[in-house]
Amino acid sequence: MTLRSFYHFITLSTVLLLWPIAADAKDQDITELSTISVQGQQQTGPKISTKKLLKVAGSGGDPLKAIEALPGVVLGDDDGGEPAVRGSSPEDNYYQTDNLPVGYLFHIMGDSTYNPDTIEEFSLKAGAWDSEYSNAIGAVLDTDLRDPYQDDITTILDLSFLRAGILVEGAVTENSAFYFSWREGLLDWYLDSIDEPDEDIAITQVPKYNDYQFKYHYRLSDTSNLKFIALGARDSVEVILGEDFEESGKEPGLIGTARFDGYYNTQGITYDTLFSDGTTGLFILSHKEQDTKFKIGSLFDILATSNDVRIKGMFETPLDNGDQLRTGVELIHNTVKYNAEGIFTPCNEDLEICDPASTGTSQSIADTLFMKHTRLFSAYDWMVSPFWEVTLGLNFLNNLHLKEMALEPRIESRYEINPSWTYTAAIGQHSQTPRDFFSTLEDVGNPDLDMPTSQHFVTGFEYSLNDSISAKLETYYKRLDGLVISNTDYDEEDAPDALKYINGAGGHAYGLEFLLNKNLTDKWYGWMSVAYSKTKRKYNASGESFTYSFDRPWIVNLVASYEWSKKTTLGFKWRYQSGNLVTPITGGVAVYQCGDDFSENPNSPKCDGQVEVDSGDIPVPYLYDPIEGDINSERLPAKHGLDFRIDYKKSAMTDVYFEIINAYSHQNITEYEYSDDYSSREGVSELETLFSLGAKFTF
Repeated sequence: MTLRSFYHFITLSTVLLLWPIAADAKDQDITELSTISVQGQQQTGPKISTKKLLKVAGSGGDPLKAIEALPGVVLGDDDGGEPAVRGSSPEDNYYQTDNLPVGYLFHIMGDSTYNPDTIEEFSLKAGAWDSEYSNAIGAVLDTDLRDPYQDDITTILDLSFLRAGILVEGAVTENSAFYFSWREGLLDWYLDSIDEPDEDIAITQVPKYNDYQFKYHYRLSDTSNLKFIALGARDSVEVILGEDFEESGKEPGLIGTARFDGYYNTQGITYDTLFSDGTTGLFILSHKEQDTKFKIGSLFDILATSNDVRIKGMFETPLDNGDQLRTGVELIHNTVKYNAEGIFTPCNEDLEICDPASTGTSQSIADTLFMKHTRLFSAYDWMVSPFWEVTLGLNFLNNLHLKEMALEPRIESRYEINPSWTYTAAIGQHSQTPRDFFSTLEDVGNPDLDMPTSQHFVTGFEYSLNDSISAKLETYYKRLDGLVISNTDYDEEDAPDALKYINGAGGHAYGLEFLLNKNLTDKWYGWMSVAYSKTKRKYNASGESFTYSFDRPWIVNLVASYEWSKKTTLGFKWRYQSGNLVTPITGGVAVYQCGDDFSENPNSPKCDGQVEVDSGDIPVPYLYDPIEGDINSERLPAKHGLDFRIDYKKSAMTDVYFEIINAYSHQNITEYEYSDDYSSREGVSELETLFSLGAKFTF
C-alpha cells in the first residue's frame, strides 16, 4: 500500500462509518488543527492563546500574522499575505469579523489589518467547517473583536519604526462603552519617493496604509445587547517603470505607471437576546464597501467598487435531552460597478502557465453587476452518550447570480476514549462563488460558470497528558472540483464564440499534521508542529496532472518563550519549509509586433514590413515567449530561518519589544529571474537579517 493509499484508507474508512448518522462539522469543537480557538470554550487538545500568539517572534505582536507558525499554513506571498491552507489558494478562503464580511486581512507590507488589542479570539477553520460558514472551499478565518471595557477612558499608544497606532476606550454611560483604534504606516513619513536608477524604477508613492476598528456596546438588559461595529483598511503604492526595467523585456506593457489603491469599509449592527424558552438569537445587518484601483503600465487599468449588504439571523435552542438545535438564514445582495480597459488574456496564474500578457487583445468594458444569494443553514448537536457527541449539519445556498443551488451536508464527531484521549472525525461539502468576478462577465468571461466545490475528510486523535502538555495528530483529504481555468481551445480569431473561462480543472490534497503544545509552567511555554502534505491539480480535458503551486510537502515550526524575569520574556521561532515550486524555462521564442498584431515570423505577410529593425537591418523582437517545461516540475531549495524576540515590561504602563528576523541570515531562494530571452537565470532571495523595535504606552 502506498503512502497516499494509506491516507485515503484511514480517512475515508473513519468518516464513512459516521456518514449514515449525519452530515456536518461543528467548528468550535472540531480540533486545534482544524480550528485554532483563542480564549474560547474549554476543550481537549492543544490550545494556543492570544497571549502566546502576540509574542511569537517575527510577528511584530500581530496574532494574525503569527498564523504561519501553525501547521498546514503557507502565506501566499513569501514575505506575508493571505494564508494558503492545506493545498488551497488564498483566493479559496472566506474572512469574517463579528459575523461581518471583511475585505482583506493583510496590508501590502504584510501586517494584518487589525489592532491586536481589539482581538478577543480567532479561529482558523482548515477543513469540514460548520454549516454556519459558507462561500469557501479552502479555509475560513473567523475573528471576534472583544467588547469594550466598562472602565474610565484610557489611551494606548503603539509605536514602532514602521507603524504608529492609538486605541481610545472607556465607558460612555453605566450601560455602554466604546473603543476606537487607528493605525497608520510610517514609511511615507520618512520617504516621499525612492529612485532606483540602476533598475530604472521610481517609487513615486511609497507603500502607505492605515486601518481602524470601532465598537460600541450598549447593554439593553441582562439578556439583550446592541452593538455597533465599524472596521476598515486602506493601502496604496505607486511605481514608475522605465524602459530599462529588468522585466520590461519580457512584458513591454509593464513600462509606465504601476499603481494600486484599495480600501474597504464594513459597518454592522448586531442585536443578541435570550428568549424565555432558553433560545438565544443573534440578528445582524451589515454593509461592506470595497474599492480597488489597479493600473499596470499599458496592460490594464481597473476601477471596481463593490457594495455588499447582508441580513443574517442565527438561533440556538437547547433541548430538554441536552442536545442543541442551531438554525440560521442569510440574505446577501452584492453590487459591483467596474470600469476596465487594457489587455485581457484569460489565465489563472496559480493553475496554469500564462502567455505574455503584452500579446493579448485590447478591450474596454464598463458595467454594473448584481449578485444575490440566499442561504439557509442548520445544525443539530447530538449527545449520543456522555462520551460521544455528533453534530449533523446542512447548508442550502441559492446563488442567483450563477443560477445555481447547492445542498451541502456536513458531519463532525468527537468520542472521548478516556480522560486523556479523544477521537475526532469530520466530513463536509463546500462551494464558492468564483472570486475573480471578471471570469463571470459576458464580455471577457463566462456567465454560465458553476461554483467550484470541495469535499473535506478529516480524522485524528487529541491527547492531554496534564494541564501542561497536550498534542493533536490529524490526517485529512480534500477533493476539489469545477475549478475555473482559461479555455485552452479559445482563440479570438479561429473561435471567437468559444468560452474564455470554463470549470475545467480539479485536484486533491492530503496530509498528516502533528501539534505538540506546552502551556506555561516552569517559566516557559511553546509548541512544535510538523506537517506533511501533497497537493495535485489536473486538467479535465487533457487529463494532465501536476503538483499545485502551493504544495509544500514539509513544514516544521518550533516556537518557545521563556520568562527570564518578571519584566523580561525571551522568545524564538524556527521554521523549516519545503521550497517553492517553479516551472522551468529552457529558452524563448522571439515574437515580433506587426502593428496591432503579433507573429513569430517577422517576414509573414501580416507583418508586411512593420517589424522594427536595428541598425544592421536585423528584426527586433517585441518580446520572447518562454518555452516552459512541465508545470511546477522544479522545486527550489528548502527555506528555513530563525526569529528572535525580547519583550520588556518597563512599567505597568510601558511595554517594549525588540525582534531579529532571520537571525542567522539564511538566503532563502524564492524564485528565478530570467534574462529577456530566457537564455540564463539567477536566484532571487528574501531579505537578509532585519531588526524591529516597538513600544506600547497606556495612559
